[in-house]
Amino acid sequence: MPIEENTLPFSATLSASRLEDVTDMMREISKYSDPADIVREYVQRIRQFYPVDRVIALSRPDMNSDEVLYASMGNWDKPVLPWGDLDSFQPLGDGLLKNLCLNGEPTILNNLTDELNESERDLIGNMNSLRVIPLFDKGDATQMIVGLKEEGSGFQQEDLSALVWLGNLFGKAVQNLIKARELESAYQEVDRELKTVGQIQRDLLPETLPEIPNLELATYYEPSARAGGDYYDFFPLEDGRLGIFIADVSGHGTPAAVVMAIMHTIAHTYTGSQELPSQFMTYINKHLCQNFTTRSGIFVTAFYAIYNPQDKSLTYASAGHNPPIHRKCGTSPVTSLDRAGRIPLGISSEITYDDATVKLSSGDRVVLYTDGIIEAFGSDDTQFGTDRLGAIVGRCDLNSTTIVDAVVNQLQKFTGTTSQADDCTLVVMKVR
Repeated sequence: MPIEENTLPFSATLSASRLEDVTDMMREISKYSDPADIVREYVQRIRQFYPVDRVIALSRPDMNSDEVLYASMGNWDKPVLPWGDLDSFQPLGDGLLKNLCLNGEPTILNNLTDELNESERDLIGNMNSLRVIPLFDKGDATQMIVGLKEEGSGFQQEDLSALVWLGNLFGKAVQNLIKARELESAYQEVDRELKTVGQIQRDLLPETLPEIPNLELATYYEPSARAGGDYYDFFPLEDGRLGIFIADVSGHGTPAAVVMAIMHTIAHTYTGSQELPSQFMTYINKHLCQNFTTRSGIFVTAFYAIYNPQDKSLTYASAGHNPPIHRKCGTSPVTSLDRAGRIPLGISSEITYDDATVKLSSGDRVVLYTDGIIEAFGSDDTQFGTDRLGAIVGRCDLNSTTIVDAVVNQLQKFTGTTSQADDCTLVVMKVR
């Protein structure tokens, strides 16, 4: 069915010169991304098609109130943005302009005489005709653009439909752009704060690795976001022993990072017996449950081991954490340290934890890790898994540091990316 010319809000057959002007206007506007630049370009060029002598912007900041604000748009090089620049607006008193704004309808008034009161006449000066274009948001005319001319019969009724149509399309586009820029700014602020949280979190991790006779150590830590819920730590103990701790807070991002910081504080306030890892774990669990995790639903998987360099024994306790891998280099089988497992920390304050001991020997490797390592997905939707991790751990040509490097490199090749969906942490021990 053909479209008749008079069904459109403006003529469907533009002259060649007018079409060229419109095309040029659209081309120029498309070069800008700043809302103020776009409005300035639009206003300057639209005046070529619909000339006015002055423009006043009216705004209703609260649709439940009769308050109307106004701003003069006489400076075309720096136009007012009625969608987000209300600092430059002033209260409008009672009168014709305010009534037109509250009415919210497109209007033309030519040959203004007694319609304006004294304050409004001071506002518009020697203008004698006006045209009101409402700009709608969520069904309400929240903004009005008032065009003014000195001549008494300055505006034509047939122009209204095109101006309402064009003004609202353009206004909505600019409004969305302003909101997008505000959202981008908010995201940038959040990202800066998360960077700070992430840096604070990294500062809580050990700055240097402890030096223990007959033991090599290496670590790797990479959160999936700016901050994460993985945590590892070392605790020098009496008789040259070393406490080795790794934990994984449920969830990701800032909430997990906060609980991780709480974990760090609780762990470093422990002054009880250092003989059994289970005592340390019970202490942390009780304080988490009593003060932090019961109402939030957050829990923490954790593994704590005490290494004794005198007899090369490793005594450990686990709170629902992935069992560390234990393997000698070469063809020896991979075993898991899984003989002392209980539920994660932060679920029940009544839980106590168990201990188990394994005797290590020279050449043994023990790898503590979080689930971000073994649960990373490859392109074929398979997980990295403990088999791949165990194969790397068993390579005789690798020390603790190069085991970490090999795992990270293999993980990146497997997933095809350097960024992971979950936090990734490794603590590698190699007995000399």
